[in-house]
Amino acid sequence: MDRESMEKINTYCQKHKLTLVYANTMMTGPPHDPEFTVAVKIDNVEYGKGTGKNKKEAKAAAAKTTWEMIEKQMRSEKSNSNSTFSEHSNSSQVPAQSDLDNSCSDDSAAKLVEKMKDVAVCEKPSPHQRNARSSAKSKIAANFHYARKKEEKNQMSDFDENLPDLDTNTSEENESPYTVNKRFLESFNNIEPIGEGGFGNVFKATGKLDERTYAVKRVHITKNVKREVTGLAGLNHENIVRYYSSWKGNDYVTYPDSRQKSEKEVPCLFIQMELCEQGTLENWIEKNRRNRKYHEMAQNKFLQILEAVEYIHSKELIHRDLKPQNIFISHEDKIKIGDFGLVTSVMNETLTENRGTKTYMAPEQCGDSYGMEVDIYALGLIWFEILSAFSSQHERSKVWHTVRDGKLPEGFTNKFPTKAPIIKKMLSRDPSGRYSASEILNFLKSVDEDNSFKIHTR
Repeated sequence: MDRESMEKINTYCQKHKLTLVYANTMMTGPPHDPEFTVAVKIDNVEYGKGTGKNKKEAKAAAAKTTWEMIEKQMRSEKSNSNSTFSEHSNSSQVPAQSDLDNSCSDDSAAKLVEKMKDVAVCEKPSPHQRNARSSAKSKIAANFHYARKKEEKNQMSDFDENLPDLDTNTSEENESPYTVNKRFLESFNNIEPIGEGGFGNVFKATGKLDERTYAVKRVHITKNVKREVTGLAGLNHENIVRYYSSWKGNDYVTYPDSRQKSEKEVPCLFIQMELCEQGTLENWIEKNRRNRKYHEMAQNKFLQILEAVEYIHSKELIHRDLKPQNIFISHEDKIKIGDFGLVTSVMNETLTENRGTKTYMAPEQCGDSYGMEVDIYALGLIWFEILSAFSSQHERSKVWHTVRDGKLPEGFTNKFPTKAPIIKKMLSRDPSGRYSASEILNFLKSVDEDNSFKIHTR
């Protein structure tokens, strides 16, 4: 019966020239006992869904549900059609075969077949008949999913429509348990999740055309989500994650707190960018902190971070969320600052309160008046963390609160006598007392032959 349903749907769609897609919406459950969900889409509108232990079972179940929906709608249409004919037609309008042969000689055989199937007439139809025929192909789609499309349109109203609208789902040739977005699946192979956070999911994926590996970030579209695209696209620096392209389309999203997928597809923004194979600065510290050349390497890494922040500030932008988890290491061992979801212009008169990660947030970010100095405060904490190379989060947490107040541990000050004063200035409670990124770079570059810093004061 299920195979029969699939054949009937195919015939129905061919007859009415509708596109038919079996979309693999998701895979749930453990790898040894998965459950697949497939949805039938006709002219890009979702009909029935089905589940099964494999895609074939799920597809068959979805087809059965869909055909039942179509049959129900056709019965309703037939009833309406009979009512229309009783009001506006008489029996003489149903032609004999000879009538068709004589009066419709200019029609093709295919047209005649369609006329017989639809019980059509060669004489000019009434307005009611024309309306009934022209709407036959779209009635079902409109009835089932008008409400869903209206909701999605409202969600997208705040989003800039200049991005290419390459939307929704896929067929069996392009499949992934992690996405159903058409462009994502048509453009990339080997899609694998590599990270997630409050602002979305990040995947590693290989481009089908160039065979290069990229990071693709998927973000549920909200009012200001375009900020990350505009922030990244406008920057070109060797120590900033490179932006390639972006698009919007529907997809399921995974919520970071519950690790559960959304129940339905939601409007998403996809950002294709450079993949940093060595992971985050946080991982780099853990991996290298026992290396005898660690502090020499750490100095080099922090210089690169400063170069990137100086460049960002030169563009009159504030990152607002600098932390080791948003600073990456490329395969060339270069620093790459990323995650520009909170980037904003210093010219913005209405800055948002409490934006950033509280652990690295400057005191003034709790209000609505701040500038580039918030990034310097975060850099002071990052520099302290790099040099300290804590063995655990517990060890770090014991001193973090006092460090945020600019009070560095005595052992740290003794070990880094020339760097500690600079870090203390960076952590000043008064933003005007902090050095700029350019000033700190000059301090670090003015190292004498003994690798000691010259003393600088303001």
